[in-house]
Amino acid sequence: MKRTFSHIIGLLCTISCCAQQLVFSPLDTSDGLSSNCVLHILELPDGRIAATTPQSIDVWDGHHFQIIPKDTLSSTPLPGYQGAYHVYADKNNRLWVKDYRKIWCYDKQLQFIPDCLPDSADDVFVDDQGDVFFIQQDTTHLLLDLKTFQGKQYRFYANGEVVCSEGNHLLYAVQASLDSTAITSLVVTDTLRGRFYQLIDQKLCLEFDTHTRRWTEIFRANRLHTISLTDNNTAFIVSRDGMWRIDLPSRKAEQIEQVLMTDGSYISSSRLNTIFTDRNGNVWIGSYDHGLLVGRHADASESHTPLVWILMGGGFVCLMLLWWFFGRKRKGEHTDSTVSDTHSTPPATAATIPIDHELVSRATTLVEQHLATPNYTVERLAQDLCMDRTGLYKKMTAMLGKTPTAFIRGIRVNHAVHLIQTTSLTMAEVAEQSGFSSASYMAKCFQEDLGKNPSELKGNQP
Repeated sequence: MKRTFSHIIGLLCTISCCAQQLVFSPLDTSDGLSSNCVLHILELPDGRIAATTPQSIDVWDGHHFQIIPKDTLSSTPLPGYQGAYHVYADKNNRLWVKDYRKIWCYDKQLQFIPDCLPDSADDVFVDDQGDVFFIQQDTTHLLLDLKTFQGKQYRFYANGEVVCSEGNHLLYAVQASLDSTAITSLVVTDTLRGRFYQLIDQKLCLEFDTHTRRWTEIFRANRLHTISLTDNNTAFIVSRDGMWRIDLPSRKAEQIEQVLMTDGSYISSSRLNTIFTDRNGNVWIGSYDHGLLVGRHADASESHTPLVWILMGGGFVCLMLLWWFFGRKRKGEHTDSTVSDTHSTPPATAATIPIDHELVSRATTLVEQHLATPNYTVERLAQDLCMDRTGLYKKMTAMLGKTPTAFIRGIRVNHAVHLIQTTSLTMAEVAEQSGFSSASYMAKCFQEDLGKNPSELKGNQP
C-alpha cells in the first residue's frame, strides 16, 4: 500500500513539475531568420532581441526580423582580444560584436560604424550598465572581462584574479586557482546575492561572492558555451554535449537532455548553442539547426494546462479511492481473518515486443565504434540511430528488458572483460579503452553487472 501511495504521489509531483517547466516555441527561417544556426543572443536597451548568425545580425522586434549583414572584411582590427565570440549592447543602443582579434560596431539604427576604436585602445568592454571601456591590454596581465556592480568595478584577469576598485581607489584583489592561464571568459552577474558566475576557457564555471570575497568552483565540463541566470536560484549552461541546469544554492548540476516544444515535440539539448534570459524573464536559446527557441513557463493560461489539471485531479481521485479501498480491506482483515485472498489481482508484467535484431545490431556497432569515447551518451546513440531518446528508451526497454544506459554499459563491460583476459593492459588503460571515466568507476560497474572486481578476472577464461 505504501508503495502504491508513493507512486501516486510521485505522479502528482511529476505532473505539477511539468506544469512549471519551460516550454519553447520556434523562430526560424520560416519566420524571416537569416539562418537556423544562431551563435549569440542579446537584448538591446529598447527591448529588441539581437541574434547573431554566421553571416549577419538578426534583430527581432516582436513581429519581424531586420537583417544586418556582418561582412568579415569590414571588421575593425582588435589586436588585444584573443577570446571567443562575445556581443555587447551599450546604453546608447550601439551593438558591439567581438571575435578573435576583430570587432564590428553598429549604431542605434544598426548602421555599421567603421574604425570604431580609438588609436590608443586595442580592446573594448561594455559593463551591465552599458558603459563602454576602451583599454590597452597588458600582455603580462591580460584582462578578460569587466563588470560594474553597486558602484564598484570588477576586472577579471587571465591568471584567475579579480580586482575590485571604486573610482581610482583599489579595494582588493582575490585570485582563483586555475589549471593554467585563461584565454577566454564569460561573466554574468547575480545582482540579488552579489555574486558573479564566470565561464573560463569553456571548461570551468566559477562563482565569486562579493560579500565573502571567495571563489568557489561550481562545475566542469567540455566546451561550455554560455551561461544564463533564469531565476534567483537557477542557472542554465549550454555546452557542446548538451544543456545543464545548475541549482545555485546547492551547486548541484543536472543534465537536461531535451527541451520541450509547444507542439509536444522535443529537441535534443546537444543541438543548442547559446542561451540568454531577457529582462522580462523569457529564456531565449540559439541552436545549431533549429533557429531561435523562445521559452516560457507553462501556466494556467497555456492551452494544454487544463489537461494537466485534469490529470492531477484524476490522480487525486485515484489516491482517495485507493485510501478507501485499502481502508475497507484492512477493516475486513481485522474482523474476519479467514477471508480468502485467492481473488487478489496478480501483479502486472511489463509489456514486451519482438526484438528488432537490426536495431540492436546497429546500436551495438555504434557503441563499439565509440568505446573510447566516455561521453558517448544515450542521447548521442539515439541521434545516430535517427531516433529520439524517449523512443529509444521505450523500445529498448520493451525489447531487451534493459535501459539504453544499461545496454551501453554492458557493451563497455564486455569489452573490458575481453581486454583484461587477453592483454597485459593496466586497469586504467582498460578503463580508458572501454570508455569508462576511471578505473574506479569501471570497478563499480563490474560489481553491479558481474558481481566481481576487474582484478578477479585477470588471467581467467570467460
